Amino acid sequence: MEDDGPPRSTADEETARILREGHDYILSLPPDERHIATLAAEGAPVWEIAQQMRISDAAVAHLLDRILAALMGRTIDAVETGGLGADTDPGVTGGYDPEPFGDSGR
Repeated sequence: MEDDGPPRSTADEETARILREGHDYILSLPPDERHIATLAAEGAPVWEIAQQMRISDAAVAHLLDRILAALMGRTIDAVETGGLGADTDPGVTGGYDPEPFGDSGR
């Protein structure tokens, strides 16, 4: 895929090569993920894929990292996420003081 952006790095070329070799795995992905991986395998840069898919560069890069990890046998750390206003703090109390107004045992 031709672009007007900066020249491609060796790492970009290596990523595209790995993705091309993982064609069978890419075919098993959901449609949007498959499309992103296919574009990257064809040499499209992250910023161009993000614009085409109307998502952030970070979302594209994260997806490609997960796909590359699967293809290379590398593990990735799961990330805890939540929606707007979601409490992602650990523990039963969600990270908040269980007695916010002082000791209730008086």
